[in-house]
Amino acid sequence: MTMSADDEGDLPSGLPDVFEVRGASPGPTVAVLGGVHGDELEGVLAARRVARLLDPAGLRGTVRFAAPAHPAAWSAIRRTSPLDGLNLARVFPGDPLGNPTERVAAVLTSQLITGADLLIDLHSAGEGFDMPLLVGYGADAGDVSERSAAAAEAFAAPFLWEHPTTAPGRSLSAATTLGIPSIYVEGRGGGQVRHADLTCYVGGVLRVLRHLGMIDEAPAPAQPAPVRVHGDGDTDGGIEAGAAGYFVTAVEVGDSVSGGALLGALLDEHGEQVADARSPHDGVVMLLRRHSRTEVGDTLAIVATVTAPPGEDPR
Repeated sequence: MTMSADDEGDLPSGLPDVFEVRGASPGPTVAVLGGVHGDELEGVLAARRVARLLDPAGLRGTVRFAAPAHPAAWSAIRRTSPLDGLNLARVFPGDPLGNPTERVAAVLTSQLITGADLLIDLHSAGEGFDMPLLVGYGADAGDVSERSAAAAEAFAAPFLWEHPTTAPGRSLSAATTLGIPSIYVEGRGGGQVRHADLTCYVGGVLRVLRHLGMIDEAPAPAQPAPVRVHGDGDTDGGIEAGAAGYFVTAVEVGDSVSGGALLGALLDEHGEQVADARSPHDGVVMLLRRHSRTEVGDTLAIVATVTAPPGEDPR
């Protein structure tokens, strides 16, 4: 394994440190991102743990890592860059001559994603949102999406989220353009790292490596089968606040809700309700706003539709 001496990722240039574990035998190449957003801790810790668990003697192929993927945001513990205010997860594939965040994306695209057989992007809900532990992928790229779906199944998170499209600017969209399958992971976040989440992140990556024939053993998943959901997962969209105020939630992430169910209420400074947020359809709550103080247009929640394999009833 090769690794920069600046192991914490606070590089003077602001560019990510891409390192790898190369196996003694040939095999696939997997790219792992952690810390695309600087307030998302789980992915960085999980990626570094996986890198240390891998034994080159028993590894077939190569695993590349960038953890943290966005050193400036990681150092500032921010979702966006303190250098230019941009969100790294909106500027892929980047520009080597662009602003600082675009240059980070360009390095990750050229040095980590390009030439890989699979991309695993380890996110979490960060400090702004709450999400259940999930693995997701885009279903709009034919055979590439089929391979992404197989990797998502192998990861074995409690929830599996299929998206009809992959929004531009994401690491996953950069991978799709290159013909590379990709998955992403989300956890509860909030500045807290939960043992169960971190265990699933690490075990999930190892299960994907086993799925690809790169290692022989991996931990068993904690649950027998995921809850499968479908729908848009763009955190810039979802159910938006129609009024400013204080968002008081009525549900938890992972809850099953019916169409029209109350997700939360917006209260004014006197504690009087001025608006509410209701589920647009039956489904599962996959995202909730974490901070109560809310402005008009802020994303409050996302509800995804429950799906199931052919011949099975939705859970």
